Amino acid sequence: MFLAQIEHIADRIDALTDWVGRATAWLVLVVVVFLFAQWPLREVFGGGHILANDFGQIAHAAVFMFGLSYALRWDRHVRMDVFYRRMSPRRQAAVNLFGTVLFLLPWCTMMVWFGWSNAVRSSAVLETFPDTWSPGYFMFKVLVIVCMALLALQALALLARSAIGLCRNPGPVRPQ
Repeated sequence: MFLAQIEHIADRIDALTDWVGRATAWLVLVVVVFLFAQWPLREVFGGGHILANDFGQIAHAAVFMFGLSYALRWDRHVRMDVFYRRMSPRRQAAVNLFGTVLFLLPWCTMMVWFGWSNAVRSSAVLETFPDTWSPGYFMFKVLVIVCMALLALQALALLARSAIGLCRNPGPVRPQ
């Protein structure tokens, strides 16, 4: 019963991560439009637009930052697969559990802990880009906090699935 509740919570986190990942995929079009449009504006018309470039960079950063939790959810992140893929599902669950507890969750916590005051301060003054003075630079700092929180949430789902994999009969712990 308890394991079923934990698995249900992990399923809900996975659903949130999937929704965020699919929504973020549309940002790729924004990146292409904002950044690719700079070339014809510069070459044909003699000048690009600074705001389009700056907001294209924010969208580009968002694609990668939100992609972190999505990659973790679908087991598409970088690790030493040479060893991991040869392990039994039970050993993979143990590696995921210990790696999440020892490395991933502390890293997310540290990023939020040290970045929070900086993001709040930057948002309070609506910090601008240092080179162009255009608005929106504070969004980078807020983006780091939001993405680390989503990554930590997905790490908790991985932690739950790994613990369930160790408690139950050995079976795959991979995303469904």
